[in-house]
Amino acid sequence: MINLKKSLAGAAVVMALTSGSAMANRVHTAPLKNKITVDSTSLTAFEGIYQSKENEYSYFKVTALNNTLVAKQLDGERQLVLTRKTEFGFEMKDDDGDETIPVVFSKNADGEIGQISVGGEHMFVKVKNYVPPVEIKLTADQLKAFEGKYQFEQKSDAFLQITATADGLTLKQLWDGREIQFMSLGNLTFLNKQEGFPLKFTKDDNGNVVKVLAFNRDMWDKVKE
Repeated sequence: MINLKKSLAGAAVVMALTSGSAMANRVHTAPLKNKITVDSTSLTAFEGIYQSKENEYSYFKVTALNNTLVAKQLDGERQLVLTRKTEFGFEMKDDDGDETIPVVFSKNADGEIGQISVGGEHMFVKVKNYVPPVEIKLTADQLKAFEGKYQFEQKSDAFLQITATADGLTLKQLWDGREIQFMSLGNLTFLNKQEGFPLKFTKDDNGNVVKVLAFNRDMWDKVKE
């Protein structure tokens, strides 16, 4: 069965420090060496709030706990344990728990820990604070304009069904029946806060909804019916 985290935005790692989603290959990287530098940086130096460079709605708070770091998703339920392997290198388990993903911290221009590389390609940057997204209420007619069936541009047999609700939109994966709820952040932007999962719609020159971008990566075309 296709899992939204691995099917909509290749966020096996984006949501590995979140939740993610479409047909992306899992990153396979050799595990870090077990030796820890003797004069290593204190774990508290890694603490802070980090924002994904790929998904502006994905935030994690990193906290030192005993001899590990714990990364807690803000506004979500994911909590990841980062085990130290080198001075700036850590590892975490993937969603299945049978593989490890390298997590490497680096310093910014001021010499402070300010960035995380996950799986060698996904980046998170330390920010000063976290401002939760604000929900905006749309009318029933405005929400109804987004309803319809959407086809994935990279896989023609994958479809989504989007339906308006009293509080926003419901997205249904037609390949497995899974449903996800979204609130409105604006006239064309919606968000599932629990997964940090954004939907960004596009209208044509006539004001008709024609596309939706999922997780800032996967484009889906509205099917004409």
